[in-house]
Amino acid sequence: MGSIGIEWVNQYNGNASDLSNNDDNARGFYNTLHGVKQFDYGDNLAWDRDFEQEGKGNPSRGTDTIYADNVDIAFFSGHGSRSYLLFGRNDFDDGKARNTEMLLGDKQLEWIVFDGCQALEFNDVFSRWGWGVFKGLHFILGFATICYDRRDRGEKFARRLNDEWTMREAWIKACVETEPVATEWAYLRASEGSINTFSDHWHGKGPVSFDPTNPTQLAYAKGSC
Repeated sequence: MGSIGIEWVNQYNGNASDLSNNDDNARGFYNTLHGVKQFDYGDNLAWDRDFEQEGKGNPSRGTDTIYADNVDIAFFSGHGSRSYLLFGRNDFDDGKARNTEMLLGDKQLEWIVFDGCQALEFNDVFSRWGWGVFKGLHFILGFATICYDRRDRGEKFARRLNDEWTMREAWIKACVETEPVATEWAYLRASEGSINTFSDHWHGKGPVSFDPTNPTQLAYAKGSC
């Protein structure tokens, strides 16, 4: 049975505008998906270094080996941008989990959700979130545009995974059901030789590819909600 971790931020302490629904969004995912619940950290207990590789970037205080990279799927709900996830605490690192500080999948992580704005905007996405980040990771699921502060996207995504939809199809459907047509869902995935992640399912709900530990191909898709 796969393991699950979530982090969410509504209270930004001046780093950005506060949000309202990220606790419900992330916990809807966490409490609905069939699996082992490993961590749930929100607001002042959610820290950027939980997604970062120790020794990578500056500051280099990453603890992903005991948090984001220590589960099969991680779900972040909060403010995003083209090159980082934004948190409300600056005193444990600097409040930004940057692409240049991440190396995902070298321990356990297979799928990660960036439920925030624009992280997967197309321009330079392969250099921003691709070759330097994927190290066994199968998918990043997120948005190419701004998205909205919804409370039920995580639950909808999890229900589809439980119903044996593929990762990509479940994410697309959850986005279409919770966003206006102007919003663009997106995903970035890795393959390696004969290892093809396209049809990945959640553990116990269908086939899952082997880990692409040294990816030879990255594939990107986006579409209107």
